[in-house]
Amino acid sequence: MPAVSGSRGLAPFREVVLDGVSNLQALKGRTLLALTGIAIGTAAVIAMLLVGHNAPAEALRQFEVMGVDLVAITPRGEGTTPTILPLETVRALPSQGLGIAQAVPFIATGTMIRAGGATIQANLVAVTDGLYALAKVAVAQGRRTSELDGFAPFVVLGADLTRDMAAAAGRPVRIGDPVRMDDQVLTVVGVLGPAFPVPLLSLDLNRSAVIPFGTARRLVPDPQITTVAARLAPGADDRAIAARVADYFHARLRPGDVQVQTARQLIDGLEQQMRVYGLLLLAIGAVSLVVGGVGVMNVMLMSVMERRREIGLRLAIGARRRDIRTMFLTEALILAALGSLLGTGLGTLAGWLFAEASGWSFLAAPLALPLGGGMALAVGLFFGSYPAARAARLDPIAALRAE
Repeated sequence: MPAVSGSRGLAPFREVVLDGVSNLQALKGRTLLALTGIAIGTAAVIAMLLVGHNAPAEALRQFEVMGVDLVAITPRGEGTTPTILPLETVRALPSQGLGIAQAVPFIATGTMIRAGGATIQANLVAVTDGLYALAKVAVAQGRRTSELDGFAPFVVLGADLTRDMAAAAGRPVRIGDPVRMDDQVLTVVGVLGPAFPVPLLSLDLNRSAVIPFGTARRLVPDPQITTVAARLAPGADDRAIAARVADYFHARLRPGDVQVQTARQLIDGLEQQMRVYGLLLLAIGAVSLVVGGVGVMNVMLMSVMERRREIGLRLAIGARRRDIRTMFLTEALILAALGSLLGTGLGTLAGWLFAEASGWSFLAAPLALPLGGGMALAVGLFFGSYPAARAARLDPIAALRAE
């Protein structure tokens, strides 16, 4: 008996839903337009939430690979006077007991490389031995540069740069090949494997030509240290160490100073920016949903106008006003639910395609599906309430007389 009672209880609800679907099918074009509006709004919300979730996740993944104990030290000039970092002062940094385990100076600038008949723009990086390990980059062919190379005209090419040079020359780059760079000829001694960019150091070894630190005198008019890449000692407080390192250089540089930035500070700033960015994207998606909700209200109002005689007849034969309200609210919710399902699929697909095109690992945002779908249903309910209330307030006699 309870089962039969439950089945009887569901029967009116099933009839209301089926009746609502039938009524929406009769409206055809207007129903399709309203569905499209809700679907686009939902897709925009979900896609933007997914992009906003995956962008900081990808940035944090890069920092996890490189380590969150990185520190970037860059010279900061006073007015037009540049700050010069003495090599001996930088190399003495780990031995000062400041919480720095490793300090690697390098010189970074731009250069032009001749390959075949093409000129390729590349980064020129003059490094000491420690940068390869600090950047966690492997050598695919040949060897790394070394401080033992002195001023020798040797170069190690990044993975992307090597590919571009091979395409321009029409043949693979080989160890021992000469490379013309800014009117100097250097010999290729190695090719690097793929490397993660290091945003903290503004360093992308994939598109870099790496030379020994001393060789910079051949190619750079004024070869001064542009950045010091450092690594914190285990368990060190990054903010306290950043202040101590700044004081260390301030006492030794006249004139000039340095800027010290840690990976954790950059991550904190990135997370704050992404929160603002996520709210902005959510607001844009919400506006799209509101536009879709206006479409739902338009469809429902037109339905009320066209079905006044039906509404009057239902009221005349015993339907209550809340039954009429429920009937139109159900139709609005059906529109919102169908648009939400379609938009969820489209938004997830758009987020995945964006991640694939950007070379990111796609991660599902926990709030994307419930928030996107929930907002769509809430918009449908909100914008369907007025037409439903208007239908319920119709006078049955006046409705029956309507043409």
